[in-house]
Amino acid sequence: MSDESQTIRNIHWREVFPFTNLFRSFRIAIHPSKLILGLAALILLFAGGRALDGMWPARHRAVTREVSAYSEWLAMGQPGQFADRRAAARQEVESDYAQMLLQYNVVNTSETALAEARYGGSLGDLKRKILDERSKRLEEIRKGYAAAEKLASDQKDVKLREDAMAAARSRRAEYIRQTYASASNAWLGARGIRNEGLFSQFFEYQITQVNAVTRGVGKSNWFGPAGVIHSLNNFVNVGPMWLFTQHTVFFILLTIWFLLVWSVFGGAIARIAAVHVARDEKISMRQALRFSVGKVVSFIFAPIIPLLIVLVVGLVVTAVSLVGNIPGLGPIIVGLLFILALMAGFIITLVLLGLVGGLNLMYPTIAVEGSDSFDAISRSFSYLYARPWRLAFYSIAAIVYGAITYLFVRMFIFLMLVMTHRFVGMGLVSSADNGLSTWNMMWPDPSHTGRLFLTVDYLSLGGGQAIGAFLVSMWVSLVVAMLGAFAISFYFSASTIIYFLMRAEVDATEMEDVYVEQTEDDFAEPAPAAATVTDQPAAERTSPMSDANVLTPPVDAPAANSAVVPPPALTPEQNPGSDNPT
Repeated sequence: MSDESQTIRNIHWREVFPFTNLFRSFRIAIHPSKLILGLAALILLFAGGRALDGMWPARHRAVTREVSAYSEWLAMGQPGQFADRRAAARQEVESDYAQMLLQYNVVNTSETALAEARYGGSLGDLKRKILDERSKRLEEIRKGYAAAEKLASDQKDVKLREDAMAAARSRRAEYIRQTYASASNAWLGARGIRNEGLFSQFFEYQITQVNAVTRGVGKSNWFGPAGVIHSLNNFVNVGPMWLFTQHTVFFILLTIWFLLVWSVFGGAIARIAAVHVARDEKISMRQALRFSVGKVVSFIFAPIIPLLIVLVVGLVVTAVSLVGNIPGLGPIIVGLLFILALMAGFIITLVLLGLVGGLNLMYPTIAVEGSDSFDAISRSFSYLYARPWRLAFYSIAAIVYGAITYLFVRMFIFLMLVMTHRFVGMGLVSSADNGLSTWNMMWPDPSHTGRLFLTVDYLSLGGGQAIGAFLVSMWVSLVVAMLGAFAISFYFSASTIIYFLMRAEVDATEMEDVYVEQTEDDFAEPAPAAATVTDQPAAERTSPMSDANVLTPPVDAPAANSAVVPPPALTPEQNPGSDNPT
């Protein structure tokens, strides 16, 4: 037999290298419905966190750089001493504020100043004093300029007169800028008595770590001080641990709100991604939200149940260990039962590792399978312990690809903001009250600050300018928030793809297999209308074998509109001559 040559015309890369399915994450994540859901989740989380900040007492808020300081103390192995350091920092802030109250004559005695500083009192009065001081200084500058202008006008020589006038105007502009800057800095220092909102500082710290992860991937810095691993540890461990240990009540309230928002909107994003990945079809936000709301209890308790198991097992061990306090016999009993404590520790460790490693698979499990919390826990733990290295590989690939796409989206938004700032600035050429460009005061140039988020000095703007700056800030923040919406959408999209890959690896289930609700009738294209027969009784048009109408025209039927219903099959009792009971 002669050899026959075979030519490979194409390679199905997703079957040969399953991890390449992760490269679909970007295309899936930028779908508008997922971005809108991610944006809604981000806005609700931010609004809820800021509301908690507004309700929280000033003394129990965060001092400047508190999370970073906690990270440093944690690295030194002395987290227990951080509370004392924080109390000292707060006392220093109160002392500085009391000095400002005395300096601006808001109060007359040190005792009153310290009492006001303790709870951030008289802040409004201090602001008025700062503004009054600025007005007096501006009036002095105006009088000084008038005097310098008069002296310049007395010059006989035209060149000397023009130079003197230019110098007077330059000094006047510089003094005005310094006066406005001094007042803004004083007000910024005064506002420090209110401390920083716990959520605001936590949110900013977490965003900083996300940016550090993306930069670390871009620079191939995986294990350095600001590398990927270090920043991921800060994001997952340091930030939440700071909030939990130093501000426990706030942490609990924020976690409840986070789980509710994350379950509804994150579950909806995961559901859209699940159908998109499996069937390459898109469901509406209404359907996705209906699914996530219906499964909200499962989404909420999927990560909580393992923690409850750890807590219950730990409390049982603690309760049993109380017998060790019995004089004489107690330590012996503890020694005899210690093997049970070790077994309990084994269970706790197993559950915690399963939770940390399989957390990203829990929401996709519910979204793909339409199941509950227990199935999400079971599958995520099973896939983790069955193929740990495969899951780690997929996770690393998703982080690298996600960082690249995040940097691309960030660059796109940054370029968009810079171009917008430049072209609007070409038309808005007026000056603010402090003599600087109105447009740059309303919105600092992103190309100069290098930041997407903007900080506006409202104290240096007039009434209309301040309102305009607030509106510009609102729109810019909304655009920047789309970057966070993309990050959320990408996280759930990539996690869903990883779940499909792990399920195919462990359970040998096809990626096209996804749970479809019976009420979801718009996954498929609308079927063409079937021919109806109205000239026959309903009993003759309905097959006894199905609830649906079965219209089966004979092969040689002469009439196109005719329909013949096959006779019902005979049972063995009706057809005793048949050897096949079916």
